[in-house]
Amino acid sequence: MLTNITEEVKKTMSIFSIFIAFLVLMVVGVAWFLLYYFGNPVIDKPDGIAKVVGNCGDTMEIALKMKNDKVEKTHYWTNGCSFSKICVQAAATLAYNKSIDELQKINMVTIMDEVGQLPETHMHCAQLAEITLRRSVKDFLRRHP
Repeated sequence: MLTNITEEVKKTMSIFSIFIAFLVLMVVGVAWFLLYYFGNPVIDKPDGIAKVVGNCGDTMEIALKMKNDKVEKTHYWTNGCSFSKICVQAAATLAYNKSIDELQKINMVTIMDEVGQLPETHMHCAQLAEITLRRSVKDFLRRHP
């Protein structure tokens, strides 16, 4: 009789543990989404925007909002690996509060200095971030001659 009760308790605890684990994963997922969404809001009517697909298949996007000839807001996005994410994030961070002349000086080396050492197999991520930033500046210059 005692073993039957013990087995039922184990089954109940197992189902309860699975339910709790599921709830914890849901909370973590929702928290991550909200932090990412509110930490990197989309810019309405950006002054310059570019979306570039690299040879590796990663896509990066950088949008710029200018005010008084300086970058007031930036938005970045990528569907790539973690190295792509930190490189495009670094490019957007470096662009903040910079003039057009200063933006044009940001290159792959500047981005790599910001993120630290990248594996040799992921150097192209910094290059892709540089190209994306340059194309968003080019788009701004095209729209605002």
